[in-house]
Amino acid sequence: MDELTLLVVEGPEENAAAETHELTRALAECGNRPVLSSGPEVLAGAHDALEPDLLLLHASLTAKEVALFGQRWQHLRTPPGVLLFCGPDHIPLDAHLDHEMDFLVPPFTPTLVRNRLERGHQRRRLARTAAELDPYPSLSLLQHDRDLKIGRQIQQGFLPPELPCPDGWEVATGFEPAREVSGDFYDGFPMAGGRREAFLVADVCDKGIGAALFMALVRTLLRFSAQNLWAGGALAPFLLPTQQVFLSSPSIGALPLLSTVHGANRYLTANHLQQAYFVTLFFCVTDPDSGRLLYINAGHNPPVLLRASGGHRLLRTTGPAVGLWPDAVFTIASVTLGPSDTLFLYTDGVTEARNAERELFGLPRLVRLLSGMPGAGAGDMVGRTLAEVQAHTGRAPQSDDITMLALRRRR
Repeated sequence: MDELTLLVVEGPEENAAAETHELTRALAECGNRPVLSSGPEVLAGAHDALEPDLLLLHASLTAKEVALFGQRWQHLRTPPGVLLFCGPDHIPLDAHLDHEMDFLVPPFTPTLVRNRLERGHQRRRLARTAAELDPYPSLSLLQHDRDLKIGRQIQQGFLPPELPCPDGWEVATGFEPAREVSGDFYDGFPMAGGRREAFLVADVCDKGIGAALFMALVRTLLRFSAQNLWAGGALAPFLLPTQQVFLSSPSIGALPLLSTVHGANRYLTANHLQQAYFVTLFFCVTDPDSGRLLYINAGHNPPVLLRASGGHRLLRTTGPAVGLWPDAVFTIASVTLGPSDTLFLYTDGVTEARNAERELFGLPRLVRLLSGMPGAGAGDMVGRTLAEVQAHTGRAPQSDDITMLALRRRR
């Protein structure tokens, strides 16, 4: 590999200097001559005359600072690539993962560092070649933006404009994607000939276009199966004896619920395991008259059941995420919502929302917030939760999709 011009920028954290020194040493051992600097020096223009091949930026720098550093050399025929680095604590990277940034983490051995630099340099050369071959790069960007907007419109069509709301119930949703398209989704539809209502919230691993495409597949698969397939005989080999006894009881909706999740898992692991995508979901079937609710929590965040009396309960997982293991076992659990009880479903974009200091919103804070809304309607509960999450994050970028669904049985 040819000698590269490298600009290394350390971050503001106390341990950033030691981590930067360790990386700089490894860069020198690879035969490079790194230029060491700080964020304020770069922003003051101390290195504007430099034409770096690569910017190595400490992850404790903010996303805005990273963007500003990259813009300072956009006038060059081939702008430098950007590579983030940090120490053994990878938490500073969280604020940048949503921007699909490349990163370098310890150990900073010469071999590993040389390999990452070579890969980054190759991408840089490919980008330059693509720019030379494309005489109208701005049109390509316009087409990319147009495609993303079309994708967002198509995805919004997958989300129901309104969910079924049985008599005596309230249903409300909140949905804030982190990008143009999302890997989260929610749904609601009648089951068992209209005698039951089904609701679900799901979260595909990863974000962006790939997760959105996988979301469309999973959502269609689940809805079609739940409303149309009753594979009782074919399902029997996959059930535990306790499940078979449970399904033999008069629990309307249990069979399609369990069949749907098992069938989706078998299909995804048989046909899409190589894509390395999976989905966590909370899928429930409600009896509007009695308030009884059957559910499968497949590796998803525990929904919060809020009792009118003031207590709460977390509905823990009853099986793994869907799409991970072909022989996964999912079990059905049940709970009953009494008058004025509320079930609050959400994705990890709520509890894992971070502020500028990288503090999580967290499940304990969510439970305290919801418990402090006695008598609140489903819509108010969703609206106030979203407002609190946004107040917590402040100016920090939204790092994950936010989805909420509240079911409340009226008094």
